[in-house]
Amino acid sequence: MTDRVSNRPLRICLYTTRALPKRGGQEVVVDALAREFVKLGHHVIVLAPKTHRPHDHDSAFPYPIVRHPRFLSTRWFVWWYCQYLIRLHRTHHFDVIHCHGVYPAGYLAALCRDQLRLPLVLTNHSGNLELDPAWVDNPTLRKRHLRTFASADALIAISKHTADLLRRLAPENPQIVTIPNGVALDEFDKPQPVPRDLAIDITSRKYLLFLGRLRRSKGVDLVIKALAQLTEHECLSLVVGGAGRDEEHLKSLAHQCGMENRVKFVGWISGSAKAYLLQNALCAVVPSRESEGFGLVTLESYAAGRPVVVSRVPGLSELVSDGQTGLLFEPDSVESLAETLQTLITDQALANRLGSAGNLFAQSYRWSAVADQHLRLYRSLCTSPGMCRRDSVASITDRTLDGNHHASLAHF
Repeated sequence: MTDRVSNRPLRICLYTTRALPKRGGQEVVVDALAREFVKLGHHVIVLAPKTHRPHDHDSAFPYPIVRHPRFLSTRWFVWWYCQYLIRLHRTHHFDVIHCHGVYPAGYLAALCRDQLRLPLVLTNHSGNLELDPAWVDNPTLRKRHLRTFASADALIAISKHTADLLRRLAPENPQIVTIPNGVALDEFDKPQPVPRDLAIDITSRKYLLFLGRLRRSKGVDLVIKALAQLTEHECLSLVVGGAGRDEEHLKSLAHQCGMENRVKFVGWISGSAKAYLLQNALCAVVPSRESEGFGLVTLESYAAGRPVVVSRVPGLSELVSDGQTGLLFEPDSVESLAETLQTLITDQALANRLGSAGNLFAQSYRWSAVADQHLRLYRSLCTSPGMCRRDSVASITDRTLDGNHHASLAHF
């Protein structure tokens, strides 16, 4: 096997549970890794579930995207989707499959191990997986998650916090490797033009910036309330880049706080518009109430040369050296956030110093370097005589799948 993979491009399948073009952290990571692998001459295919959106734009990516039908249920008949991964492997003869998302993608790959017979790498992007009642309180789903962790040849942790989480969830898996996410330095470091559709009252250094999903766990409401307390800074606004189920609630909250003219909801943004908003913000605010796997927005803000104000929660606070690259505040505390923002707003020299230090810190997180760490891991697994050592841990025909189903996967 050493001769087969050590001196030639790898054939890599990236199987992601959350599908492009949806733009969350996991989707950004899959896209960035695929692009870097292609640049280096590797053969990459992204496998993803279909979405409700049209997929005509898939051809614009520099790598092929193969989509299987959406999961009608994430509990019943999940095994049925194994056929798409198996057929794809029979056509492309992958050297490694790297699943982004424990369930269902990672679980399906674990079920297929006898048919695939290739290394299985799993990245957990969630920082609070062990608290998710969707599987913790469901014996069947909990069993499947734990089986997936045990079946992987390598578990990638994107932060110290996720590494600790994986050690608790998969104590029998010795191969837990910490590889952080990366950042597109060139995209965020290069000065960007003013977006054509940017509101004229969004002025450089006169706004705070939030980027992410609009839901309670992300803490956007904390920023609205904190800014409302800073009555002496009425020229300062909040730009909210994102969408989600709480958007109308947050707009109503802004109105209740008398902030409807100072809170700007700009929807999902990407590319040069996102880079411009980061480069020209007073700071980015990451006010999450719960732990997260990795603070990608923090790293992007660093790359843009701007400081961050981040809640002191596991996963996020790892990237912030308090008082040196950014400022930390106590989670779920409007008062602590308002006090921290006041410090930054009134000391422009501090803001610039933090931004410069953050930019220097981000240099070691180039996607090219992160991709290289992944490739070294892939090759080490492909050349290991124990590559399929976990077949006994997870026999592929799961007799307890989906009730009393006893079908074998062999006919795929």
